[in-house]
Amino acid sequence: MSDRENLIAQIMDAQREMQHHFANDPANPLFTLHLTLPQLKALLLLSAHGSIAGQELSTAMGVSLATMTGMVDRLVAQGLATRREDPHDRRVRRIELSGPGRDLVDRFVTAGTEKMRRILARLSEDDLRALARCGALLAGAMADDRDPPAGGCLPFAIS
Repeated sequence: MSDRENLIAQIMDAQREMQHHFANDPANPLFTLHLTLPQLKALLLLSAHGSIAGQELSTAMGVSLATMTGMVDRLVAQGLATRREDPHDRRVRRIELSGPGRDLVDRFVTAGTEKMRRILARLSEDDLRALARCGALLAGAMADDRDPPAGGCLPFAIS
């Protein structure tokens, strides 16, 4: 293995260890969500797209419109999404996150932020500068990436 490949492997190992550390934290909101994985995926898509037509959402989810309708019905019943008529085409129903839906997605996306802040506070200023530079380098590399990972997940996301 080349030095470059060895360094990449070390970074990936550290990332995996951090992800497991955060994923196994009992404070992780995943442990308190009462949603199916497809419902969570729908909420994340709604968060990314804002208002979206039901047909577009079903296509993005890879499910039939009938399946999507049932899923949206359950999200609306839980107060996490709203459904309204498209102002340009009354035949189209647009779906978007409700206030509680936005709050839930925000809690999910930012999970671990305070824990990470406590961990970072243990490091020296020199180490923090090095990590800040690494973060900027990774963010720049991600911005240049033409093929984002499936599902839109960032490769170094900590949740």
